[in-house]
Amino acid sequence: MRESRLRHQPPGSRHETTSASAYITELKLPAVSDYIVVAKRAAASLGLVVGFSLQEIDDLNIAITQACESACAAAAQQWGSGNGQLKLIFKSQPRRIEVEVRSVPPRAVEQQAVRRTRREAELDYETIGLNMIRLFVDELRYQVDDQTGSMRMRMVKYLIE
Repeated sequence: MRESRLRHQPPGSRHETTSASAYITELKLPAVSDYIVVAKRAAASLGLVVGFSLQEIDDLNIAITQACESACAAAAQQWGSGNGQLKLIFKSQPRRIEVEVRSVPPRAVEQQAVRRTRREAELDYETIGLNMIRLFVDELRYQVDDQTGSMRMRMVKYLIE
């Protein structure tokens, strides 16, 4: 796990905070569902640092689990089961935490320019998963790169008192 401190926020950024600094923690895991527990532990620990209640941490963990499962499925579909990585970027700020979950291609596999076609059932599962995540976080952005098949999901959870 790598942690760094972000000292400068670009002017005009959409989410202004009361403090000018944030902590950024990066975590890379194999794109295998067995490792999702590590992502949940990291999210819970960082949620405690931000000041989240146990209920808010549980909500965040549910969203992280679903996002990681979607990223693992995207990686397995694109690069084969057990290939690829999950990259999680946690941005801890006072009263909020932002989590970005990405599926990253394996280094040994050359990226293919043409993406495999998806079946309709997979799209339905993706929609259900995204709707579930929306129940547990305050903001959600989702995109899939058409060139590489990499998935990227950004979630924000605010501390509400």
